[in-house]
Amino acid sequence: MIITDKFVFLHFPKTGGLFVTDILNKVHKKKTLKHLFFKSSMYQELMMPNVKRIYGANVYNPHGTYDQIPEEHRSKTIISCTRNPFDRYVSTYEFRQWTKRKPDEMEKIIKLYPKFPDLTFEQYVKFANKFDIANRTYSSLLRPDIGLITYTFIQFFFKDPKRVIENLDETYLNSDRYKEDMADILFLHTENVNHELHDFLLRLHYRKKDLYFINDTERKNVTANRKEKDWKKYYTKDLFEFVKFKERFILRLFPEYNKEYDGVFR
Repeated sequence: MIITDKFVFLHFPKTGGLFVTDILNKVHKKKTLKHLFFKSSMYQELMMPNVKRIYGANVYNPHGTYDQIPEEHRSKTIISCTRNPFDRYVSTYEFRQWTKRKPDEMEKIIKLYPKFPDLTFEQYVKFANKFDIANRTYSSLLRPDIGLITYTFIQFFFKDPKRVIENLDETYLNSDRYKEDMADILFLHTENVNHELHDFLLRLHYRKKDLYFINDTERKNVTANRKEKDWKKYYTKDLFEFVKFKERFILRLFPEYNKEYDGVFR
């Protein structure tokens, strides 16, 4: 989580957050050293307790949630990043952070996946939607069949995640009731994050000459061992339909991603 004079940035994993953090560090270092913008410049990078996972409160990371933003900063513009959910599964799979499991999980995992962590992409997606959701806070309250990205999204961006998850049903997922429960977030798109971040800072009256480098900066933390850039090459028709159903709420909130899969496997 990054807190500045004008806005708060929430780092939603695997959506380009490290790139945004690196850019903001560079911009605000210039701002602080040269006193270009404000007499008093606030810039804080906060490591927050990992309240998203069971038994995670003693583990601190940069992935703070909306309900962890200090009250005095919640009136500021809040930004984060969003990403095509099909592509995000591929990125997470290739990054392989999911292979690091607690010993007490392994007995259950090995029963279902004897070759773990040697999983195909399809096996990983189904593994994540079973074991990684089970590791999430309040998952025992969940009733509808939703995907890991949807679940994590609710944890990050809703004002009262526990209440929402506890009362979640298909009617809610298909209605506009979420608008009352979700925080007001400005989402930058991972696929165009350079330009959107540049334009956002420009609207906040950051000087153009101090932002020129953003559009030409390469993305950070791009998975080095990713076999294919095109996410479609990872999917079979059945797996595509599986994710499309699981993440139907995300695709409803961000209909622009429907265009990216239009015509796939028809």
